[in-house]
Amino acid sequence: MSLTTAPASHDPARDFPELAPYARTVVRLHPRRGVPGPRGSHLGGPMLWPAAEPWPRCGEHEEPMAAVAQLTTADFPEIRFPDGTDVVQLLWCPDWHDQPHPEGWGQACRLFWRRAAEVTDLLTEQPRSEDPDPDMVPRPCVLHPERLTEYPCVEELPAGPARRYEAWLAARNLPDDVSAIPGYKLGGSMTWGVTDRPERLECEACRAPLELFLQFDTSEYGLGSWGPEGTPDRFWPLEERGLEPHTDAWWAALEPTGMTIGRGGHAGLFVCSADPRHPASHFTQ
Repeated sequence: MSLTTAPASHDPARDFPELAPYARTVVRLHPRRGVPGPRGSHLGGPMLWPAAEPWPRCGEHEEPMAAVAQLTTADFPEIRFPDGTDVVQLLWCPDWHDQPHPEGWGQACRLFWRRAAEVTDLLTEQPRSEDPDPDMVPRPCVLHPERLTEYPCVEELPAGPARRYEAWLAARNLPDDVSAIPGYKLGGSMTWGVTDRPERLECEACRAPLELFLQFDTSEYGLGSWGPEGTPDRFWPLEERGLEPHTDAWWAALEPTGMTIGRGGHAGLFVCSADPRHPASHFTQ
């Protein structure tokens, strides 16, 4: 299945060239509920986990971590896999931890980098928490990656270009639908509408800059509309616009993982730009 994002309201590379140097490619994951296997990329599915390796537990809550995401280099060559690895797995505690997590997040969330060929004896019965917070555990989803061009959120742009771009949009009554793309995605930037963006986003292990690895979002797109003509949200996939509103299929497309991020917002898992094996940091908005 292909899921396609609608064209943007404008093209900064053509219409506002000052932004062109900041363009980058991000990957919308487009998770949709399904039955993923242990060797593929997915959210909330079974992990490619060695039978002899203990399943991680949260040190604070003393319970098994939840399987959140598994991504492979075959599906996502954009990921900077450490040498000798081709699978990355994300597990986190299914209970709430205080936010944000710029440090000490290791006990609540862990990334595992593996080589798939080395996992021959799989752990078939993977542990689950007895009483998980349903907002923290994703429903099993298969992924439908789509590459898009994104521009940084205004908090990441130099002040001059950011002000001029906002003024340019306002003068034309256009939305900024090219910056900090919403939904589940790899790479790019995220918006900081609840808290201010930290002045310094640095790895606690080596002080190298942090970069957004994986964004989580309560909803894949907005329920409202933008633009003077009431145009549907750009990020509502074209293939799903015929779904009957408020049906099970419609809700499953809007909120595929069933997780509520924070208070209905989004979050970002940030990794070290020098070595993604260093402890990750997590920020919720």
